Amino acid sequence: MTRNAGAASRTPAWLLAWFVFDAIVSLAPPIYWAMDGNTTPILGLPAVVVYFLAVSTCTAASVLAAYWVDVRNGEIDA
Repeated sequence: MTRNAGAASRTPAWLLAWFVFDAIVSLAPPIYWAMDGNTTPILGLPAVVVYFLAVSTCTAASVLAAYWVDVRNGEIDA
């Protein structure tokens, strides 16, 4: 439940940019990794696994950042 209809206007630009970045990276993964057959490991894991772990971590961090911004703005009672 929101307290203020203008809550979106108080969302920082950097956070909106972070969400856009998350959407682009999550919805348009590097298809060439799937096509080239390259299985070069990164830290012992296939590159594709590392990519999806990094995207998941980045997306989770952006959701936490949005939560902290809302708490700071008084949108959520912590």
